[in-house]
Amino acid sequence: MDLIDRYLAAIARRLPADKADDIVAEIRDDLLTRQEAREDALGRPLKKDELSALIKEMGHPLVIASRYRSGQYLIGPDAFPFFLATLRIVAIFLAVAFAVTAASRVAFGHVDVIRAVMQAIGNLMNSAMVALGIVTAIFYVLERTGFPADHLAKWRPQDLPEVKDKQPSTWGAAFEVAVGIYFILWWCGLVPFPGYYSNVKGLTLTPDPIWAALWWPVFALMVARLAYNIVQWLRPRWKVMRGILAVATTAGALVLLNAIYRAGHWLTVGGTLGHGDAADVDRSVNMGIHWAIIAIGAIWVWQCLQELWTLTTSRSWAPRLMA
Repeated sequence: MDLIDRYLAAIARRLPADKADDIVAEIRDDLLTRQEAREDALGRPLKKDELSALIKEMGHPLVIASRYRSGQYLIGPDAFPFFLATLRIVAIFLAVAFAVTAASRVAFGHVDVIRAVMQAIGNLMNSAMVALGIVTAIFYVLERTGFPADHLAKWRPQDLPEVKDKQPSTWGAAFEVAVGIYFILWWCGLVPFPGYYSNVKGLTLTPDPIWAALWWPVFALMVARLAYNIVQWLRPRWKVMRGILAVATTAGALVLLNAIYRAGHWLTVGGTLGHGDAADVDRSVNMGIHWAIIAIGAIWVWQCLQELWTLTTSRSWAPRLMA
């Protein structure tokens, strides 16, 4: 019994004081029941080494005690899937951002490929460690505030998407959300644009006044578009909300694109080139922006038409908009 008492005491030291007596009594009963069954099978009392083996089968005191303690996980099993999903989004965002940065440095920054790749990998690893720490800290707080349990308790099977509904891929949806967040931060001046250089091989690129004039409308449109991407990804059954956001963002985009398009000139090229060469580069850059505006407008109109078609052909025209 001395061995059993020592084992139970080791467990008790690692249990909450207000629950230790009840838990230890439960473990004692289980252990004594196993001992009695083993002795009945052998027809004699257990020897000391046999009792030690039986106790070892029960498990290490740390392991046994951990089963009765709450908050043993840094990120608990309920929150872990959300934790992994968030890390995937961050990983996509970081990988794309640093890949674009490396490619831009090679194309415009007079940096050789190997050096650009090595620097991008180093920066990516540092950023990934910082991002991992931040995401882990956020989910640690959420775990301790009961967010996973509350979220899972509110989950409803009827909110699942219909079988026939085409769902965006996890990677594609995460990429769109990540890019949307990054562009909002860049527009606010909080992060640099990957690969952007205001001085490229002796050229200076100066934004025209149209961008400053439309700063707030563009910001509002980016936020609305981010909301649309999040709804499309996380709440595919909110078809009415998706349709409204698709129409609203597309209408706003077309109004802004029209205003931007009518400006006719968006970046002024200067620098050390001769007047004729600078004019040619200026013309080429703004021609590229011209066609980019048209392409973006066409893409957004097509996406809006798709959303409207999905909305009008849905059998359930009035799903609940909130979970």
